[in-house]
Amino acid sequence: MKKWSSFIILFLGFASFTFAQRFCYVDSQYILENLPEYTSSQSKLKSQTESWQKEIGLRQENFAKLQAEFEAEKILLTPDQLKEQEKKIQDEAKSIKSLQDKRYGPNGDLISLRRSVVKPLQDQIYNATKEVADKRGYSFVFDKGSELIMIYTDPKFDISKEVLETLRPDLKKNDSKNKKSTSSKKITSSKRR
Repeated sequence: MKKWSSFIILFLGFASFTFAQRFCYVDSQYILENLPEYTSSQSKLKSQTESWQKEIGLRQENFAKLQAEFEAEKILLTPDQLKEQEKKIQDEAKSIKSLQDKRYGPNGDLISLRRSVVKPLQDQIYNATKEVADKRGYSFVFDKGSELIMIYTDPKFDISKEVLETLRPDLKKNDSKNKKSTSSKKITSSKRR
């Protein structure tokens, strides 16, 4: 009997702890898309990527010319010159491959740049989310914009807009101006009747 009473007390304590938890979610993608810093960082990223693509494209064009010249002059070259030119072509091919890996590889410049540009924004979103969650008493915050699968979400638990307003207080002021102008339009139209 003592075991059962201990079990029941333990179960009720756990159940009350579990039911006392509050949950909400944010949409980090929505928040990022509404931050001017994210838009500018994306254009910086795009500009840099285009520059790297141009650099690699030029190297590949020069490589193609080098190969074409080699094929055209191949008959006239001595065996030593042939080996030298083939080595030159192989070295250039390796150099281009190395540059591509350096720019776009798993530990390449693109990954590093993306990390350096987006990480500070993610930290800001995390801090703002924590601030809103603490203020509203939420124990768990899920991210709708991530890989987490959320089959159904009730909009009343979405704190994305509040997090965005924490990051960009100017949005809150604009919303209150819009609400005032909308409510004054309603009052004006009702007076006309």
